[in-house]
Amino acid sequence: MACLSLSQLQKFKEDGFLVLEGFLSADECVAMQQRIGEIVAKMDVPLHCLTEFSTDEEEQLRAQCISDYFLNSGDKIRFFFEKGVFDKKGNFLVPPEKSINKIGHALHAHDPVFKSVTHSPKVQALARSMGLQMPVVVQSMYIFKLSRPSSVPPPLRILPNPLWK
Repeated sequence: MACLSLSQLQKFKEDGFLVLEGFLSADECVAMQQRIGEIVAKMDVPLHCLTEFSTDEEEQLRAQCISDYFLNSGDKIRFFFEKGVFDKKGNFLVPPEKSINKIGHALHAHDPVFKSVTHSPKVQALARSMGLQMPVVVQSMYIFKLSRPSSVPPPLRILPNPLWK
């Protein structure tokens, strides 16, 4: 199973993250990609829930932290969109499947494909090898890195949630 080496554990302790190339099998990756395609194809988001995701701290605090749709997404599967993909009436300016920034935050709890990967024996073994006593999956996301012809996507920045204080 997934046991970390001492050097991997040290790297994780120093950096706060660890890249595990090949941790998920090709079949697991394909299953999640196919499932996310099905979820997107069935996406039906009410106009008042069309939340644009931003990695800019001020924009994030201003827009997302006052949005019930965002703030109450921890136990649901919700859609968050790229900036500039809607017109003033909330209609898509680009195909919906090319408008999504991420889907979160409870794929691990509500979708069987993501649940099976998240709670698989190898993920449990990985958590144990990290020394975690009682790990809890708090959230899960599928992050889209859609290419835009005229721009390079910014690196992912995880900003502190004001509710964590």
